[in-house]
Amino acid sequence: MTTKFPFKYSECLANRTLARTPEKLKITGQNDPYLLLIVRLLSGAIIFEHKSSSSIIHQKNNYFSSDFKGYSQYWDTRFPALIADDYSAKQFSAFISSTNTNNRSFYKNILSEISYAIYYQEKGSHLSAFTFIYRALEHVSYAFPLIYVSKTNDFSKTYDFLKKLMAGDKNIGELGFLKRFIQTIYSGDSICESSVDFHMALSTEIEQNSIFNTLEKLCAPEMIAASTNKPMVLSIKYLEVGSLLITIRNRFFHFMNGGVKNITSSDIEDIDVLFSLVNKNFLYWLSTIFLAVISHNALDFEKIKYHAK
Repeated sequence: MTTKFPFKYSECLANRTLARTPEKLKITGQNDPYLLLIVRLLSGAIIFEHKSSSSIIHQKNNYFSSDFKGYSQYWDTRFPALIADDYSAKQFSAFISSTNTNNRSFYKNILSEISYAIYYQEKGSHLSAFTFIYRALEHVSYAFPLIYVSKTNDFSKTYDFLKKLMAGDKNIGELGFLKRFIQTIYSGDSICESSVDFHMALSTEIEQNSIFNTLEKLCAPEMIAASTNKPMVLSIKYLEVGSLLITIRNRFFHFMNGGVKNITSSDIEDIDVLFSLVNKNFLYWLSTIFLAVISHNALDFEKIKYHAK
């Protein structure tokens, strides 16, 4: 017996936008490509329903942007522009069509994890949301580098790329592998020098100090960016955001004795508050990596089409 997928998705774009949008980029509710649904979900351009609870969520947060602002009725032009300045919705539609049978199980699982994360976030169950964000990270740690090179028709480059990621350390681990991958794909890009700001959006300075100190003590000094402003903003270097995510997982869910800097629930009035301050930024960070992967593959697809003519 096949278990039914826990969510269903529907269109949110206005008719005037849909009139400009290629058919393959519209959500019909019938066999929509998982990759398209992930893109629409992360870019804040979808309505989805958690079937068992009948909860309907209008997902408008754009996790491809650090300010989370959506594209309103200009998704058809503004999202493709993230892939390349002269890239169009028509080109993205062709790319989506080309991937519809590829890695379906992987994309299906990612879609479910992200949907659950956003569902629980909307319910205010931020600790539950965090577990699904972390599960998504585990899914992508090894898969993203492989998907990144999957569209190339130059196998020697594929081999050299993967060899570079593994160089000098056979026991690098999934986070180390992903971190090295991020450093490689963003080599020379200013994003490697950027940071992600975790704002302590709380009503009192006492609360701000408490949560700030809880998170700061989990960070090695090299993780913290110069733009940190205690206790208002904990700024984490872009390449270190994954380290913070995993450290939070380890220090809360894998509580250890012996002087380890754990997250102690008895010191936090509402644990959901702590996770509410980090989850959106973790989703943003994951989304930027996801965007880099699909952008690379979409542009490689264009090169392959060009050479096939």
